[in-house]
Amino acid sequence: MDESFSFDQKKAGWMRFIPALSFAVILVTGFVVTLMSLRDVPEKKWSGMDNIHRLLNGESTRQFTNQLNTHFLLSKPFAKIERGITWAIAGDTGVSVRTGCPDWFFLADELTPYDDAENNASARDHIVVQVAELLKKRGIKLVMAVVPDKSRIEKSHLCGLHRPAKFDRRIDDWIAPLRAKQIEVIDLRAPLQQLEGERYYRSDSHWNEHGANAAAQAIAQRLQELQLVDKPAAAPQASAIQSRVVDRSGDLMRVANLEGLPAWLRPSVEKTQLSVVAPVTVASDDLFGDAGLPSVVLVGTSFTRASNFVPFLSHYLGAPVANMAKDGGDFEGAAMTYLSGKTYQQEPPKVLLWEVPERMLQKTLTPSEHLWLTYLAKAK
Repeated sequence: MDESFSFDQKKAGWMRFIPALSFAVILVTGFVVTLMSLRDVPEKKWSGMDNIHRLLNGESTRQFTNQLNTHFLLSKPFAKIERGITWAIAGDTGVSVRTGCPDWFFLADELTPYDDAENNASARDHIVVQVAELLKKRGIKLVMAVVPDKSRIEKSHLCGLHRPAKFDRRIDDWIAPLRAKQIEVIDLRAPLQQLEGERYYRSDSHWNEHGANAAAQAIAQRLQELQLVDKPAAAPQASAIQSRVVDRSGDLMRVANLEGLPAWLRPSVEKTQLSVVAPVTVASDDLFGDAGLPSVVLVGTSFTRASNFVPFLSHYLGAPVANMAKDGGDFEGAAMTYLSGKTYQQEPPKVLLWEVPERMLQKTLTPSEHLWLTYLAKAK
C-alpha cells in the first residue's frame, strides 16, 4: 500500500488557507497586545534608549527586551483580556468586588465577617477615647462621624448578595461605648436612609453627591446645635451650587479590572450629578491673628474626599474646612498623620471631625494601629 501523501489543491478548496490565516491571526493578535502593552509603560522606562552610544553597544536593545519581559508590558493586557472573558461569560468581578442588581457593584469588604471582630472594634473605641482625652487637654473637641456601608443604605440593590444579619448592629455596638464616655458621634444612617433615590454610586464604593450633600448638611447642623461652630450670618444660597449630569465610571470598575474593556462589553456607564460649589470666604479685619484659620479640621478616608463632600460641608457651615483626609487611610491613617504633624502642633483647630466608614470598624487591626495603642497608653 502506498502511504505517501499528496496534496490536491482542488480537493482542499478554501480549507487550504486555514494555516496561513491562523498564523496571520496569531501575528496580528500579538502585534495588538504589544501595542496595548507599550501604552502602559511609564515614560521614564524608555529614558536613554535614543542615546547613540547605547544604541551602538546594544544597551538600548537590552533595555527594550527587558521591558517586553516585565509585568508592565504583558500582564496588564492579558489580564484585561482574561477579565473581559470571565466577565462576559460568568459575570466575574474578581475577589474584591461583588455584583448585585444589574450594574450595581459592592465592595467585598462590606460583606465579609472578620475574625475577632468585637475585639477589633473595641480596640478602635479605645483609640478614639484616648485621642479625645489628649485633644481635650488642648481645648479641642473631637467629633466622630460614621459613614454607613453602601450595602446597608442601598440594600434594595443587593439582589441576592448576602450581608450577614449580625452587621445590622455593627454601628450601634461601636457607637454605644463612645457615647457612654461623652464622646460626640454623628451617625449618618438616618440622613441617608431618609433620602429618596440613589445615595451611593452604582459602580463606586462611595456616596454620590446626593448622599454627600445630605451627610454634610446633617454634620453642619449638629456642629451648630452643639455650638462648636457659629451659625452663618446668612442662610446658604442654593445658587452657590451649580450642577449638571455627566457620565461616570466608578472605582469598583477599576478594582474589578473592567474599566479598560470595550464599551459594548463592560457594564454601562452611569449618569450622575456633578456640581461646582462656590468656595466660602471669611471676611476678617484680623490682619495678624488667626481669625481666618479653619476652626474645623477634617480627617478621614476617601469618603470625605469624594463627591464634593467638603465643599458641601463648608457651604452649610459658612466657613472653610481644612481637609486632611487620605485616600486609603483606613481607620486611623489620616488622623494619626495629622496629629503627628506640625500643622496640628502650631495651628490647632477648635473641632477635629473624624470620619470613619462602617466597614473599617471590625477589620483586623493594622500594625500602625497596634503602635498607636502603645503610644496612646504611654501618653495617657
